[in-house]
Amino acid sequence: MAKKVNKTTFLYGGKELSLSKSKTKAAVRYTSGLAPKKKGKRAGVVSQGFIRDFEVLDIKRGADKKLDQLRAEPEVSVGTHVWHVDDLEGADYIPTGYLYVEFKPGTPDDKQRELMDALNLNVREIIGPDAYRVCTTPESPNPIKCAVLLQRKRIVAIAEPEFATSPMHGSFAQPGGNFAATQWHLQNNAAQIPAIDFPGTAYAGTQFKRGADAKVREAWAFLQNLGSSNIKIAVIDTGFSIDHPQLRGDGTKVRNTFNAVNRSADVSPWFQARDGSWGIYDHGTSCAAVAAGALDAQGVVGAAPNARIIPIKLDVLSDDAIVKAFEHALLNGADIISCSLGFPTPIQLSTWVYNTIQKVARQGRGGLGVPIFIAAGNANPASNNQPRLVSDFAAHPDVICVSATNSLDERSSYAFYGPNVFIAAPSNGNQGIGITTATIELGANGRSILNTYTSRFGGTSSATPLMAGICALLLSANPGLSVTQLRSILAQTADKVVGGYDANGRSQYLGYGRVNALRAVQAARQGGQVAPTPTPAPTPTPTPATPPAASSARGKVISQFLNVRSGAGTTFAKVAELHQGDVVNLLERVGSFWRIGQGQFVSADYIQVISSGGAAAPATRKGRVTSPTLNVRSGAAVNFPKVAELKQGNTVTIYETSRDGWHRIGANQWVLGNYIQIV
Repeated sequence: MAKKVNKTTFLYGGKELSLSKSKTKAAVRYTSGLAPKKKGKRAGVVSQGFIRDFEVLDIKRGADKKLDQLRAEPEVSVGTHVWHVDDLEGADYIPTGYLYVEFKPGTPDDKQRELMDALNLNVREIIGPDAYRVCTTPESPNPIKCAVLLQRKRIVAIAEPEFATSPMHGSFAQPGGNFAATQWHLQNNAAQIPAIDFPGTAYAGTQFKRGADAKVREAWAFLQNLGSSNIKIAVIDTGFSIDHPQLRGDGTKVRNTFNAVNRSADVSPWFQARDGSWGIYDHGTSCAAVAAGALDAQGVVGAAPNARIIPIKLDVLSDDAIVKAFEHALLNGADIISCSLGFPTPIQLSTWVYNTIQKVARQGRGGLGVPIFIAAGNANPASNNQPRLVSDFAAHPDVICVSATNSLDERSSYAFYGPNVFIAAPSNGNQGIGITTATIELGANGRSILNTYTSRFGGTSSATPLMAGICALLLSANPGLSVTQLRSILAQTADKVVGGYDANGRSQYLGYGRVNALRAVQAARQGGQVAPTPTPAPTPTPTPATPPAASSARGKVISQFLNVRSGAGTTFAKVAELHQGDVVNLLERVGSFWRIGQGQFVSADYIQVISSGGAAAPATRKGRVTSPTLNVRSGAAVNFPKVAELKQGNTVTIYETSRDGWHRIGANQWVLGNYIQIV
């Protein structure tokens, strides 16, 4: 009996391809092309669905023997092993039985025929001179062995088996370019990124926290696209450079421009100051690009690059102009509105403006309603050094008020707050890094310079169009969602970062939390039905410290400096400062903070927990496997040996995460983080 081959390497696409045979999976194709309606239950075999016309089966043990039994079933036409590419985790490759074979020029036809007959291969299609698509027969070796045998023959130039596989989320070709890595708000890998405004310099990786982002690139991968061109986002702002590559796109991105003040189509960023000089507003250009900027040669891109933009210039706040701005969005079919404007001091909206916003929010999109995203505001504390609640547009009950978090997943302290705040999105703030987007600059000749970018945009002004772009992805996944459903999805799928959430899961600073675009588009695809998620209990009131017992946990400061605050949140007063290497007693975990003394709290993100003996204590993060199978390796890279295999749905404990995104789940056990969902 021939020895079973579990691993093999051969040429494929001009390069070596290494495959390993799955120990627990097989695939069968049925004579009718479909699984028999009255197929009996097979002991120890579980169907994992179809890949093309093959049913993938999970076999608990004895895969070789079970596969032979399956082949003997009268309704089974083909039974084959499932193979894995060694350096691609979790992907099943099924040999279809077909091969592409190309002989070297000048090989006599009889020699070609003789070799194919020796392997019992049938020619199914002549691709060209000396090139064929062939298929195996029951008398042939398996397709992979056929390819290996053919490649050993001198007369054969190419011999490659055909495979069937399911596209993984990660197979989506993500946008790239010179500045693509700088857009941490789309995906934050805690890596150093270039500082566009200061050529030759970079922002250090310590200014980022892995995962402190909106999960936009993951949402694209789930959708397998960059959003729909049928979605239109109205951006209300002070002016736009519609010739900037990010707004121009293919020439069809900008639609129905409108100047709400002078009733024209001119939305240019130019303005005349009181002294008669001319300047430009770059704010609207930057906001529109964050929402839906087209992918250009530099790699800068908006959250929904395929969406259309309706630029509405509103550089004077009068009731008439405000009403005309929102009505223009409604009358021109805007699916979403983004507005990063507000009055300079707190003021009530007039009844006319209030009613107009209400009408647009409730009656737009044919009665489904228009989600209106409004910036919370950025001057907290206000000029009188007093905390300021959101007001005017952001306080309207029919809008979605947006606050901000930073690249370290902290609350951006400049944002106005209050019960109207609905959600937060990544932006700059505190020690975090700004947002990379389009901008405009004035040249020495007094003319605007296009093709310019900045990494210093921010505020709730940036978080708001980011939310609008993410909403465009939700409507791309499901255009029939009502504004009520959209609000529910965003609220229930948001990440509870920082702390201070009440019993309803809402924070006066971040609303329902930081947006998670991936979870939101997944819920949108499911028709807006979001499974209820546990809401965190309110942050407990700190109690007086008690002397720690000898066995109390201790922690080491891992950041250069660490503020000690009077309560469990960044809004509490700073009462002391720690330095890297300092060791403290960890008396109580309160949300995302540790209490280290009476009225003394520090962020848990910058504390390494150590046991009483000084040894590092494992973290308690949990993760769930999202791919059908996932290799466990002895080190944090694909070239380390495979030591185990996980199945979809398995839960693991994550002890640490490497810089490249690998999770350590045990002693000398690592898995690729792309296929782990934190739970």
